[in-house]
Amino acid sequence: MFLILRRGFATHSSLLCTSEKIVVPPLKMKINKSKVPKIREKDLEEKYITGWGPGGQAVNKTLNAVYLRHVPSGVWIKCHESRSLDRNRKTARKMLIEKLDLKINGEDSVQRQEERLASHKRNLKREKTRLKYEERRKEKENQSEADQENSSKKEDSLKNIPEEIDKK
Repeated sequence: MFLILRRGFATHSSLLCTSEKIVVPPLKMKINKSKVPKIREKDLEEKYITGWGPGGQAVNKTLNAVYLRHVPSGVWIKCHESRSLDRNRKTARKMLIEKLDLKINGEDSVQRQEERLASHKRNLKREKTRLKYEERRKEKENQSEADQENSSKKEDSLKNIPEEIDKK
């Protein structure tokens, strides 16, 4: 759903120019979170396992990592973001929801929508930059043409000076 305007110059950052057309994207693209799956606790299998990574013996001996599996789909997550079991449980649930959303909804998942939005913003920024430098290049060409005309006029006037002197 883009509005297309013909002719004119794009000065606003939300305008995207393509040859003679100006394409105006929607004012605000929203992320649709209505399809995000809801997780029921009875569908989850949760285990606490020993941690890994830096932290030495204190991390490697304690049960602070979480293994979370969604039984109906078979999707699983291991989470050891922090040394706190409660934080890891919350983080694992968020990660599992994101992974399920990506598996179930594919291109309509929240993650893909955010990627598309970021890509769209990047493209708008690139186009704005391209237009800015194209305008500068045109101004420079116009300036060089004007300079050439001025120099040719000066040369003509210098050529006419000896003729004027001879006439006197």
